[in-house]
Amino acid sequence: MKPAARRGVALLVRPDRVEAALWRTFLDGRGDDARQKLFDHYQPFARRLAGAQFARRKSGTVERCDMEQLAYEALLQAIARFDPARNVPFEAFARTRIAGHIANGLATMSEAAAQFRYRQRAERDRLRSLHETSPDDGADPLAVLSRLAVTLAIGLLAEEAETIDPDTIPDGQPSAYESLVWHEMRRKIRERIEALPERERYVVGQHYRNGVSFQQIAAILGISKGRVSQIHRAALLRLREELARFR
Repeated sequence: MKPAARRGVALLVRPDRVEAALWRTFLDGRGDDARQKLFDHYQPFARRLAGAQFARRKSGTVERCDMEQLAYEALLQAIARFDPARNVPFEAFARTRIAGHIANGLATMSEAAAQFRYRQRAERDRLRSLHETSPDDGADPLAVLSRLAVTLAIGLLAEEAETIDPDTIPDGQPSAYESLVWHEMRRKIRERIEALPERERYVVGQHYRNGVSFQQIAAILGISKGRVSQIHRAALLRLREELARFR
């Protein structure tokens, strides 16, 4: 190949020329194929940023693939919002957005993970508390399970969070009557919580309404966690009796 021809090939494959061609094609029609080619071109750049962020975090706190996915999300957003006419290099434009999106995403993931861990601990404490009620040896296992499910459901009804409200369920939504019954049950349960003995009312209110763990309630009241568990069980069994009369 002649030197002039080699120089021509070099010009064609120069990264800045390839980048400019990709942007021209994308801006002409913003088609899916052009977007994909831009993403493929900048994907190594986004992966490097994610890798640098990952290297600075404590081991085991997050998976590298999670950080890469956050970087790719931000990369797609940057591609959609970038305006080459501003004469700012794309990587400079995208760098801060990718870093910010990773930071925000990790904060959200950390909060969600913390909430999930609390939920797991709370559910274990609740189950352990209710399991301490030993059924008769001859009791029907299905009946025992049914009573346990009802008692756990009462705890959910007592919670302040609306996450289990039927009105928020997108599929198979209840009828107006079913929604009315649900809200009425919640109202009755909350009324009965206010009528509980003082210690039971405090434990149920702090745990279900304010999200305070059994261990923390024990520290507040100066009693053992086991005693808190007993008070919790007594309160929920009392509420179950009240719910049985609400028909």
